[in-house]
Order: sequence, then structure tokens, then C-alpha cells
Amino acid sequence: MPKIRAASIDEHKELTRRALLDSAYQLIDDAGTAEVALGEIALLAGVGRTTFYDYFDDRDDVIASLVEEKLPGVIADLIAAVPDDRSTPERLARLASKTVEFVATDRVFGVILHREAGRMGAEAQRRIRSSHSELAIEMASIYQKGVAEGVFFEMPDYLAGRLIQDTIMSAARALIDDESRIAEVTSGVERFLLGGLGGSR
Repeated sequence: MPKIRAASIDEHKELTRRALLDSAYQLIDDAGTAEVALGEIALLAGVGRTTFYDYFDDRDDVIASLVEEKLPGVIADLIAAVPDDRSTPERLARLASKTVEFVATDRVFGVILHREAGRMGAEAQRRIRSSHSELAIEMASIYQKGVAEGVFFEMPDYLAGRLIQDTIMSAARALIDDESRIAEVTSGVERFLLGGLGGSR
């Protein structure tokens, strides 16, 4: 029987789960890839390989759990960093450019969102999408406000959301291996989005 590392079994389980998640995060950060072996995660966490399966089904599960735990807080910080005292177009542009910076420069979530999510199973992809749904909701809210104000063209929300998201991810992809052009790319994203959404208005 494994040694209990806490005052109770429940606390021990929580500590072990936390150690596995922290180890996965550290290994992805160190390697710059999410192609980390489950045995390495378990070893760094100080548990046996078989113990890993008491907490997670597979690599997709541990990565999705890591995203679920940490990404919503990051998204909340991104949204809070763009106060609503700016004009609607400026708020959308700034939130988009800050998102580009985050995805392009975060060694863990940038790797997961760019290089790994599309190769993961359908359930893991759904969990990851759900983890940053608050960002999509905020973007949609700003866009709808802009339409109501007459500063953005009206189009179906799903289409506007997809165009905004794809613009952000394409820009971040252009930076993921070369962060030196962040100012150039984020400025281009802002101009592209506002020109496309607002046209000559």
C-alpha cells in the first residue's frame, strides 16, 4: 500500500492529484511540447506509473484537467486587463491583441492550444473549449454591443465569433516561434479586425 502523505486519505488523494498536474505543467514548460511521457509525469510527482491511472485516464485527460484548472483564471485576468471605459472597438481590439500575446508567449498553454488540442480526442477538445468559453462570451458581448452602436457590421454571432477566433489563433501561430514581432503582429490584428468588422464606418 502506498505511503499516505497527508492527514487523511482524501487529502492524500488531493495532494497526489495536485502533484501530477504540477508535474505535467513543469514538463510541458521545460520541453516546449505536450508530448511528455506518463512515466515522466509520475516520476516527477513521486508516485508510481500505475498510480497515475488512479487519477487520470491518459495524457489527454491530464492535459485537459490542467487546462480546466488554470485557464479560466488566465482568461479572467485577460478580460479584467481591458477595462470597459474604452470605446467598444478599442476594447475588442485590445482584448484580441492581449489574447494573441498570451497564446503566443505562454510556453504551456500556447503549446496545448496551438499544437496539441487539435490532435486530442473529442472529449478532451470539448473540455478545453469549455475552459476558455468565457473569452468567447466576452468577445461576443463586445461585438454585439458594437453592432447595436452601429460601429460593427451585423452578421450571425457564430460567424463573427469564428472570424475573430481564427484571426487571433492565426496571429498567435505566426508568433509562436518568433516572439520578436509581437508589437507588429498585435497591431496588425487590431487593424485587421476593426477594418473587417467596421469597414468604412
